[in-house]
Amino acid sequence: MRMLPPLAALLLGASTLAACSNERVVASEPAPAYTRSEVAYAAGNRDLRVVLHGDPFGLPPERFAEKVLPQMQNRVMGVKTNFTTTPNDTARRDYKVVLAFNVTENTLNSELCTNGPIRTSPPGGAIVVQGAFCRSGAALISATGWLDRPQGPDDPDFRSLISDMTFSLFPSPRADLFCNGSDC
Repeated sequence: MRMLPPLAALLLGASTLAACSNERVVASEPAPAYTRSEVAYAAGNRDLRVVLHGDPFGLPPERFAEKVLPQMQNRVMGVKTNFTTTPNDTARRDYKVVLAFNVTENTLNSELCTNGPIRTSPPGGAIVVQGAFCRSGAALISATGWLDRPQGPDDPDFRSLISDMTFSLFPSPRADLFCNGSDC
């Protein structure tokens, strides 16, 4: 029997583990106005308002927020912020994060930032969550995530979904943004 080279074995193992995952997130390209300095301005050392639409588990709104918000904390690289549905006076009023679970109508992620109602499905089944980091009614970046087989609000896959959504809405700087061709 032939042995796989170490790198090939590692890649095969990683792809096998990824195939077992029950959740996934796809982020949009940030709007041209999105900058890390604006993220620091909006969220650094302060509350950042979170608006939740829908609940895939049928919990009271406060209880659902208690399950979602801890998974968002400490997910913005280099910026200490407090994600909350009840922001204090440190929050910048023009900024918010919106998460909408299982919307019933086709909704562009950019529409999440408006203050209009977003209709959502009753609890049960797979989860599709749309999210956006918003400034003054406009999406600076958005993401969509899926969880095929949710086991409840304490499910590690649900917690990973919320964590991954938050990472996607606040991407860390990439080296290719700061490099100029071969100057890296």
